[in-house]
Amino acid sequence: MNILWLDLVSELGGAQRSMLEVCQALSANGVNVTAAVPYGPLFDLLKETGVPVYPVSAIRATKRGWNFFVTTAKLLRAPSTIRQIVRVVKPDIVHANSLPAFLAASRSVNHIPLFWHVRDIKLPSVVAHEAAKKADRIIAASQAIDEHLVEILSPRILGRIRVICNGIDPARFSKGNRAEARERLGIPLNVPVVGMIAHIVPWKRHDAFISAAALIRKQRPDAQFVAVGRDLFGEHARYFAELEAQIKQEGLVDCFKWIKNIDAPEAILPAFDVLLHPPLQEPFGRVICEAMAARVPVVAAESAGPATIIAQRESGILVREGAPHDLAREVLALLADPERVSRLTEEAHRVVSAQFTVQHVCEQLTQEYQSVLAAHRADNAPRKDDD
Repeated sequence: MNILWLDLVSELGGAQRSMLEVCQALSANGVNVTAAVPYGPLFDLLKETGVPVYPVSAIRATKRGWNFFVTTAKLLRAPSTIRQIVRVVKPDIVHANSLPAFLAASRSVNHIPLFWHVRDIKLPSVVAHEAAKKADRIIAASQAIDEHLVEILSPRILGRIRVICNGIDPARFSKGNRAEARERLGIPLNVPVVGMIAHIVPWKRHDAFISAAALIRKQRPDAQFVAVGRDLFGEHARYFAELEAQIKQEGLVDCFKWIKNIDAPEAILPAFDVLLHPPLQEPFGRVICEAMAARVPVVAAESAGPATIIAQRESGILVREGAPHDLAREVLALLADPERVSRLTEEAHRVVSAQFTVQHVCEQLTQEYQSVLAAHRADNAPRKDDD
């Protein structure tokens, strides 16, 4: 079984990391994977790990308003190499890792089953509905995404949706070294560290993290704060300038570090005493699973993806509406109760190891590939009355 995975972005966001890990792991299930992505970090990593990869043009939807109509116009005008790649690879299925990638694939491929992997919680209804009609299978990366699709798609399409939550490799995050991570940050071992890992986009709510940090600092003047992430596509310079001004205004300059050039969260998570995750519209929350695997307690805004990963006060803490003062209160409570932290993190590690692994994702995807291929072959098999 040959699968062609397609993405039109090569910068390493969460969707691209998930694609990379699945493409690497599917071979254990008897699936041959070829990838088609633009030149860049994802292309290089796929190639380094032995996944055959072809270059395609980079096209992405702007994050300012999710202007998929503009993106669609670009796709209609842009010459595509996807058709040529399909002729060479001869895939049984084309698996698109985003809506723009699916739009490109649907224009380029005929008579081959198409998978659309949905990783966003907000989609333009008209474009998404038209795309869904052409998809043989729609993979929702979380229960929250599935709920959104149910709202915007017609009932006759809903039977094509399968919820396959993102997965990680827990072993990567179980081997972290706290002393090495603290040394990398230049922070002593004996002070509390509260961290956030997220790319610099406004909906991630770094401002809420900074506000919570200021409140925590008032009661724990020894606390240090670390934000890991960068402006992935160079779209949010003004927002980052506002965050820097907020850090200064809150008097946090001496206790706040911003790390922009770390692409391996497993190297930084062991430095944290708590991971704070304030977004209110998080489609899934891959970093939450990573922290759980690293046995770092998580305090997250109660919404969308995080609420489907964390069992409240069993494997983490969910804060309704993600208000900074409530986030700060929960972080302070964890910093003061190591025994509770130990209970939470052990349960969190158990949950992520049982439910949110790359292996589990690959097993589910393989079943869907086999099911769709069997139906496709049955539909195209010659009938006796055709003789």
